[in-house]
Amino acid sequence: MKVVSGSEFDASLSRAPCAHVVPEEAWSCPNEGRMICSNCNIVAYCSKDCQRNHWRTHKQDCKDPVRASDWKPAWVLEMREPSFVSGQESSNWLSRLKPIALGMTLWGNVPAMDIVNLTHNEIIAKDLVLAFVASGDLRNLILTVNRLPSDYSGQLTVVLNDYNPHIVLRNVLLLMILGTYADRHSAVDVALHFWYSAFIPIQYEVLVQEAILRFTKQLGSGGTISCPLSSTSSMTGLIGPKIVELIQTSYGASYGFDDVVNEINRVRFEPSRIDRHHRQYTRLEPSHRLAFLEFRRFGIVLPFGARNDHFNTPNRFLFSPEGTWLQNDLANPLNSWDPLAVVEAGKAHGAVRADLYGCLYFYLSDLLREFADRLGRFRISFRMFQSDAGELSKAMRSGALSHYGLPATTRFDRIDVSNIIDIEYMGIPRVLSDWGPQLNSDANKHASLIGYSMNWAAHQQGAKAEQDDDIKRSIEILSSQYAGIISAYHHSFTAVYDNSSAFEKYLASQDLKKVLLTSRLKRKSTHTIFPHRLCAPFDGPASALPVFANDESWYLNVCPMVHNADTC
Repeated sequence: MKVVSGSEFDASLSRAPCAHVVPEEAWSCPNEGRMICSNCNIVAYCSKDCQRNHWRTHKQDCKDPVRASDWKPAWVLEMREPSFVSGQESSNWLSRLKPIALGMTLWGNVPAMDIVNLTHNEIIAKDLVLAFVASGDLRNLILTVNRLPSDYSGQLTVVLNDYNPHIVLRNVLLLMILGTYADRHSAVDVALHFWYSAFIPIQYEVLVQEAILRFTKQLGSGGTISCPLSSTSSMTGLIGPKIVELIQTSYGASYGFDDVVNEINRVRFEPSRIDRHHRQYTRLEPSHRLAFLEFRRFGIVLPFGARNDHFNTPNRFLFSPEGTWLQNDLANPLNSWDPLAVVEAGKAHGAVRADLYGCLYFYLSDLLREFADRLGRFRISFRMFQSDAGELSKAMRSGALSHYGLPATTRFDRIDVSNIIDIEYMGIPRVLSDWGPQLNSDANKHASLIGYSMNWAAHQQGAKAEQDDDIKRSIEILSSQYAGIISAYHHSFTAVYDNSSAFEKYLASQDLKKVLLTSRLKRKSTHTIFPHRLCAPFDGPASALPVFANDESWYLNVCPMVHNADTC
């Protein structure tokens, strides 16, 4: 970390630091950490002296009970069924904390997808028109842009829409931060923590406020926006009055640092949810349990041994204007990215494998730096909207969005509908009928509509591994041998369970064939953008199971990641 006088402030890290930190003196060793603690393997020091001088502090983490080789979840120690099996948690928890248990999804809950994938599709770079009609955060956009050829010279037109004003505002501000700051090095670190950390340095809050000021100056009547992001990229659209109101209420809020600390403790350490957290821990290596616990306590994406005392200001865009945490208690930025790529990026910057969030910090730094650079080189036109996806399609077809660069004749090379195909949202029939006709199918044979289902298994018999008789018997045998621990692994069985027949039955129940016919769409026989299941062979049949090259691939893809065990 580099701190200098005046307005210049740089808390970014290019290498994993020496873990010798003295917060009460606002001091940290300036050297890189090279000598890994042989006990916990999660921090490193530059010398024996630093390690020895820091031991009194570090031993609290190094010897934390959560790292014990004989650590067991609370339900085992208390000789009871876990609450997620018995259902005992529901009445208490949901009645008091329903908004948090079922909170917003500000971070992605499945890994980012490159929705273009030129290598398997168009091959030749050309003008592309993309739509993220229920975008959620920017992870799919960023990965897609970063995987285009480095010399891409086409015009990229991107529609970014979400119904949730919090999500749209966060996306707008991230683009403003990454596109308009003159110092891209600092912009990357500000953007990273704005996206994922519950606390940020006060100097970063000032920079976020500057982005808000630039944004609000570009707002027209009725929530219209038109502003440059760089000499080659721009942002236009219609975001509506809710976002303007959100800006005003967020920065008019009176809650402070201590309030947010209490709120994080209230949500993430709610007693009735302990089994949910311990279910995660049960699948983890000891030092990964410690890494998860550290993020649960502080909510800052940094290397484990990095200084963090200057992260002293609430990130107001992860909390409501009243100071309430907006997501659920298990929200985790690790779920948004390829875990193997995260760990490899961390190692390249000197981070150790056990330091998952340190690895994530360096992965995101690399990713955002490349994206910011491409914002300054590529010709990208963003069309920003805050609307129901169905209403957006209707408005576009009517010509009502022509003023914002989306005439009724607009056709898309890719349409990412996220998980709104689930029946809890728009459902397959409505999504395909609303958006299918907007594909650029006549001019581009690779034009595709892409979506995924998070909830289909809850509506279809045979979707879950536990419903299979053979697997059920295996679980019963394992349960008798491992005294309750196996209950934490139930959903991991899905990763090696062929539920393709159940999925086909589910699609049939949604009248897929009829909708395809009326929408003049065709289901792809071979996937060319993303596998049919996480970790499955790219061009494999629907029945192909996820493939894990080795034990490390299995562990990182299934054990630390909340989503993968359910959706692999």
